[in-house]
Amino acid sequence: MEQLALPILGRLDAPAAVPASMVSWATTYREAVRLAWRLRRVHYATQRQLAAEAGLYAPHVSDYLCADDKPSRRSLPAEHIPAFEAFVGNTLVTQWIASKAKLTVLEELQATKAAA
Repeated sequence: MEQLALPILGRLDAPAAVPASMVSWATTYREAVRLAWRLRRVHYATQRQLAAEAGLYAPHVSDYLCADDKPSRRSLPAEHIPAFEAFVGNTLVTQWIASKAKLTVLEELQATKAAA
């Protein structure tokens, strides 16, 4: 009997950068978080899975991603951005923050080198 060769599953790389034009669609931090979620790599992933894999409190995740921006809504805490971006597969939130600081990656690298 002949054995069939199965292709090995591809490795998922680190979160990918999003085109700058898409980053500019978000005008607020909460919009950037929601847009990153809409652009997630695995489109059928649920908010519950996000909470479990990113170490977030599940009831708060619905606040982070809710379309209305009522003052009572929670925002994704900064310390959870890396885990959130790893789950969604893009760095839109970090790119949005950097764009608001008006820093390019090159400027950040130069500043880091100068500080060393």
